[in-house]
Amino acid sequence: MAIGSILRRPAVLLALALCSVGGVVTLLGRLATGPRVQEKRVALAQEIGANSFPAWAPNGKLLAYSVRGSQENDVFHIFVRPVPSGPARQLTSGDAGDTSPAWSPDGASIAFLRSDGEHAQYRIVPPAGGPERKIAEFPPLPEDAQTLPAVAWTHDGKSLIVVEPGERPALALVSLDGGTPRRITNPPEGTEGDFTPAVSPDGRTIAFVRSTGSDGADIYVTDLTGGSPRRLTFDNRGVRGIAWTPDGHEIVYAGDRFAGWRIWRVPAYGGSPRDIPMAGRSAQYPAVSPAGGRLAYVDSPSAAAVWRAAIAPDGSVANTAPLLRSLGREFSAAYSPDGRTVADISDQTGADEIWLSDADGGHRRKLTSFQGPQVRHLRWSPDGHLLLFDMRSGGPELYTLALSPGAKPRMIVQGINGSWSHDGRHIYFWAAGRLWRAGADGSNPEPLAGSFGPPSESVESADGKFVYYPAHRGTVWRVPAAGGEGQEAIVPEHNLLWNASLEPTLKGLYYLEYDRPMRTADVAFYDFSAKRTTRRLPLKKIDMREPSFSISPDGKYIVYPRVDESQTNLMALENFR
Repeated sequence: MAIGSILRRPAVLLALALCSVGGVVTLLGRLATGPRVQEKRVALAQEIGANSFPAWAPNGKLLAYSVRGSQENDVFHIFVRPVPSGPARQLTSGDAGDTSPAWSPDGASIAFLRSDGEHAQYRIVPPAGGPERKIAEFPPLPEDAQTLPAVAWTHDGKSLIVVEPGERPALALVSLDGGTPRRITNPPEGTEGDFTPAVSPDGRTIAFVRSTGSDGADIYVTDLTGGSPRRLTFDNRGVRGIAWTPDGHEIVYAGDRFAGWRIWRVPAYGGSPRDIPMAGRSAQYPAVSPAGGRLAYVDSPSAAAVWRAAIAPDGSVANTAPLLRSLGREFSAAYSPDGRTVADISDQTGADEIWLSDADGGHRRKLTSFQGPQVRHLRWSPDGHLLLFDMRSGGPELYTLALSPGAKPRMIVQGINGSWSHDGRHIYFWAAGRLWRAGADGSNPEPLAGSFGPPSESVESADGKFVYYPAHRGTVWRVPAAGGEGQEAIVPEHNLLWNASLEPTLKGLYYLEYDRPMRTADVAFYDFSAKRTTRRLPLKKIDMREPSFSISPDGKYIVYPRVDESQTNLMALENFR
């Protein structure tokens, strides 16, 4: 059939006409809106400590947020700063923590949550500073809930929507003129409560987060009466902050789904979430400027930092504070044999590199320039002249590196998780599911009989007679350093972290336990003479990906990688649509 006759058919002519109209409409739309401006990532606030809970003023020119210092007992306080630049002004102070700032619709007040351990108070303060006014007071919120946004304004500016504590916290309406709070939502049995209220731009709808426990949650929407809540997401994954787009068509939220905390957007009527890649993989607490064009969020530049704690004579820890921190991840810290230097691995340059610092964290300098391979498990030689570590550019290999200027790393054997003998003449490592011993240069490797197990830490006892290592059964085993049959040596009270550090002394062995009910990691000390664990050092928020620790030679300090919630920055995506 001729092409001309096909084109003369009415159906074909209609289809071509519609395509032409569509093309004209698309072209006119592009001419009207102009070319799409590329999003740009910029820093908004980087005070020392945690910068969190951003909230835009209605005019989009001011940003309220909470700041907490880097010391152990610091608490959050409310700050306000102009955007894009200008000095920050502190609005609140005192011993209680102030979070969840929210601007009134007219921009004349900022509401916030004050938590002092005994009460949850909802207060308002002028953005220029001045007297605070208490609107409502409740029993304290659960500790986990205090890190979630908890207050929003109604569209008329006459009431607050707050999280009301209870067996299952729920959203409640509180009038600025006083009176009994009116409950809006009723979380069902099997959930752990409703949090993070956010009111739509037209004031008719509340979006909120319903928690299911174990950091599982989803986003719901409801009207101001709480009737017939509708579920928007179906991930049952953590949600940290939600915000409406200015047109009310979408909800932007931070979700722990698919490789880290990322910013997502989902249609308000329901549908599949789409991510916002430019925000990165450590983004939380999004806030969309009502005037449009900016998305603020919290960025965690350091997944973990190295913290130091003093070990008191009674075996407790005190004066816990960050020792090594950067815009990257810090881990595998180890004291030198003389206690004057700390080596650790940092990815602050974009790749794993070995760094050195003084014992107090000063005079920090980069030792290597690997620029790519994964580096793990750092250990000093007994004389302090060499470092032993894993490097994985292909298969796992053990390397040594001299501390002399210009020294190059030397591959000595294929294996992982290496450690030194106390005389420095041998190394121990794992390969092919077995524990091996070799010369300090990797020569003459030989398996230690009876030591099949997971590729974990292994250390020689201080007297050189045994090698200790975690076993499959969650206990610590030992095998004669000269070879022989392994035997169970320590049965921990709590779960043994098989991939964590072991540190021997003449009197006993330090190892790492994980108390699952308490969600804490403790460095335990097993006394050889007493044949039992005699003390524990609790380590809060240890980085479970690299749960290592190192005790100073004088026994006065311990360093370890801690998930660093004390340093977060406020970032923004410019030209956000």
